[in-house]
Amino acid sequence: MKKLGVVLALLVLFGSMTWGYTNARTLAIFSVDFSTDTSLVDTYSTGSWVTDVDLEHWFLDAICQGSKGGIGYDDTKKAFYLKLDSSGNTGHHRARVAILKENITNVPENLTVKMTIYATTNRGAAVGAVIFTKSGIVYSVMHYGGDNWEIGTDYGSETMGKLAWVDNDYRFNDLNWTAVNAGFTTVSFSPFDDLAAKGVQLSPDDVDHINVFFGGMIYNDVVQYVYLKSIEVTGPGGVVTFYLKDGLTGQGLTEVTVKESDGSVLGVLSDGDSLELPVGTYVLTFEKSGYWTATETINVQGDMTVTVELYPTTAAFMFKNFPTSINVYENTIHELTFTISPINTNSTYATYMSISGLSNVLEVRREGSIVSPEGGKYYLGDISGPTQVSIKFKASSVGTYAFSITLESSDAFGANTYTATKQVTYTVNPLPFSIQMPSEWQVGDNELRISEASGQSYSMIVILKDSSGAEVWSGSYAFSPYEVHTFTVNVPQEGTYMLEFQWAGKVASYTINVGTGITLLTKSVSVKKGGVGTVQVQLKNPSDATKYYTIKLEGGFLDVPVNQTVAIAPSSTKTVSIAFAVPDNVQFDAYDLTLKVLEGDAVRYSDTVHVIITGSEGSGLLPIGGGSSGSTLLLLGAAAAVGLVAILAASRRG
Repeated sequence: MKKLGVVLALLVLFGSMTWGYTNARTLAIFSVDFSTDTSLVDTYSTGSWVTDVDLEHWFLDAICQGSKGGIGYDDTKKAFYLKLDSSGNTGHHRARVAILKENITNVPENLTVKMTIYATTNRGAAVGAVIFTKSGIVYSVMHYGGDNWEIGTDYGSETMGKLAWVDNDYRFNDLNWTAVNAGFTTVSFSPFDDLAAKGVQLSPDDVDHINVFFGGMIYNDVVQYVYLKSIEVTGPGGVVTFYLKDGLTGQGLTEVTVKESDGSVLGVLSDGDSLELPVGTYVLTFEKSGYWTATETINVQGDMTVTVELYPTTAAFMFKNFPTSINVYENTIHELTFTISPINTNSTYATYMSISGLSNVLEVRREGSIVSPEGGKYYLGDISGPTQVSIKFKASSVGTYAFSITLESSDAFGANTYTATKQVTYTVNPLPFSIQMPSEWQVGDNELRISEASGQSYSMIVILKDSSGAEVWSGSYAFSPYEVHTFTVNVPQEGTYMLEFQWAGKVASYTINVGTGITLLTKSVSVKKGGVGTVQVQLKNPSDATKYYTIKLEGGFLDVPVNQTVAIAPSSTKTVSIAFAVPDNVQFDAYDLTLKVLEGDAVRYSDTVHVIITGSEGSGLLPIGGGSSGSTLLLLGAAAAVGLVAILAASRRG
């Protein structure tokens, strides 16, 4: 009994480890690695025992039957060891260490135990488990290396809580530990599967707890060591479905090699293939010829899917948080934000970004700073880490469109170039409301009719901004489903404006041009030399007060401007004709006259009238030059007098 404290210390040490169970489908990992967990080494003190140690409370057999062995930690091999020393003796010599944990519940089916061991001989290094059931039956699952191993023994309720070694020869599979003395070997066994192979039907609900152990057996005057480096217990895990995609095109890939962190190959998969993995965290690498290697860390707790993007070696960047499609409303401003992450920082110098298929780009930002275009491209500079890029654009009319983003970079010497192109499909949807705008915007009040069309309730703000972005008018309304509301938008003066509709965190905008309500109807007129021409102007008054305008026609062959003053009643339209005379001695066959409309001293409208000279009236009686309406009448009166004289002369001749 003098060495019992050492063994108990080991049992307490393992008993402090955490086993986590959630349900019968998933099981958290129980694992310990003696090569890295130095706290276990610091806690443990070595010891040895002799053949007369009575450990019947813990094991059915003596812990070292006929052996002078011991237990300890080998700092060279970074593993716990069990020494079997039968020097000077004959017969069978056995020793083992049990790792006990009581009251384990919800033990799942297909429980898997992995133990990494090393033995100095292959005479009988062993790992195993004993399953204690609530019904009182104890099952042993033992795996031996070399020429002895036994499995699936039913010990009955009278041995409840005790670990037994047996000599019954139940052989199923050879563990093939032919090189067990050359290095650590990982042995995996599934107690439930092994018992099922023997015909034992065991319900997980009946399991009370499981003891895991390692040990060994030797013959005749031999010293043997069994080293334990790690233990891992996992539940059934889940089916992991892998979606393997080309990172640029989104197309599925085939023949992708999937490896664990230790380099072991889990399989060669195609897009949509699956692997069944035990519960646990895995660091997986994905390899395919012509592509950069990708790494993903997954935590398997049940069935799951994993999407992995592999990028061609011709590309230097990965696109993160990048959508394959965008849905926007017409005439709204959308900001696409994503991250570009270098695959290899040696190939991400002098990076340019170009955008094709997107006409209305408002701004591009790199890490929040605006980037100006250079020859149609945006210079992002040298990229050494994940970098956020945003592109703000205004959506066009309803329809489905696509645009692409291309990143071009080089190595530090500019000897090699890399290109990565990503395409985006974006769908422009109709607004959830219909807009009925005025056929022609004008200064003053304009009616804007909004009809809710989506069957939703929301509040809307309508804002009119001038060319500098300053708000000149706004209105709001809370719409019920399918409700119609009319806004009266007041435009202070002519010019270009932005009309914004804000609702549910979105903004749609339209550019409107507001004229003065004045239109030159006669852009061009043909007049003979010595003849009279007429120009027509249409004037609108959208206000609630009478407006007074002066119409002035000047320039060209007019020595004196033609002026005419008119009054326009509120909310009315008037067409005004302006007459002018063409001298019979004009030099050219075409002239440009300037027409201006003044309100007081302010010029509200200006345009050009093209006058084409077609020939001569021949009488020379039409007025020459120009003048006011009074001077025009005087000239016409003179012409009439000349005509009268001609008539009298003709009557005398008769």
